[in-house]
Amino acid sequence: MPSCRRPRSAAEILRSVPPRDRAVMLRFGLDLDDPEDAALFVAGVRAADDAIADQNRWERENGLR
Repeated sequence: MPSCRRPRSAAEILRSVPPRDRAVMLRFGLDLDDPEDAALFVAGVRAADDAIADQNRWERENGLR
């Protein structure tokens, strides 16, 4: 079943990260201003979004909500 929500663009995902969180990520070596790091971060966020949607769908189908 397709999602009712439109997938977020990479730009939307990156804009949603507040400066404080960006600073924390930078301390751990993830620079969201670097294209490779940003692509990795966006891929991780999208994978998490998909996993959450799958879990919600599973719970709905199995009457757990």
